[in-house]
Amino acid sequence: MEIPTKTLLELAFSAYRVNQGYEKSTQRFSEGQPARYSNKELVTYSAYYYTQKDTESNFKMWIPEDFVPLTVTNDDREAKAAAEKHMRRYTMLALGKLSDFENDMFTAYSSEVMPIKRVGLVAYLPEFVNRELREKAYQARLKQEFADSKHITEDRIQGNCEILKVIRVSRDFEDTFYMHIGAINGNLVSFCKKEGFAEGAVYTITAKTKAQDQERATNLPMTRINYVKLQKTEA
Repeated sequence: MEIPTKTLLELAFSAYRVNQGYEKSTQRFSEGQPARYSNKELVTYSAYYYTQKDTESNFKMWIPEDFVPLTVTNDDREAKAAAEKHMRRYTMLALGKLSDFENDMFTAYSSEVMPIKRVGLVAYLPEFVNRELREKAYQARLKQEFADSKHITEDRIQGNCEILKVIRVSRDFEDTFYMHIGAINGNLVSFCKKEGFAEGAVYTITAKTKAQDQERATNLPMTRINYVKLQKTEA
């Protein structure tokens, strides 16, 4: 079964809005509560629903009874159009400079139709674009605002810390944790916590210096810290 890629893209951005981001797995709750569907399943079942609605075929695809199909809005179409501007850069990069995953994403995005079994690539595209745009903005901020970052030499740290980037780290047989990159008085720091704090927020911080490091994308000096305690500052 093949679906026009344009249709799947619109549904993908609708799913991204409904789930307020990208959900990899469907969450099923106790009886009487509707499931929280993954982006992939939101797109897949909605594609089934509208395809069956618009055709006279007797062949029916299974759709869960509690499933409510996505309704594509103008905001979804505008988000799709904005993402298309970003994806144009891959037309120039497609001659051997893409990773296997980037190549798969670009191939899916560029196709006229998509087999329903491969809809996961299209469902992930809004998150793919959003991550790249966030990373681009993050690196630009580092170069513009933190070019003079220095390693912190004091053993104990107190002050305000802006959280610049949060990376969720999930490994087999290990608890999920979050890597944070922040800035204290213009100097970059990194630390890990079991919970993820909000990007862009400012916290009062107490911590201890652990080791000297470098920020991966820019090689700017960055200090690893531990024994971190954070408290949200008043707006």
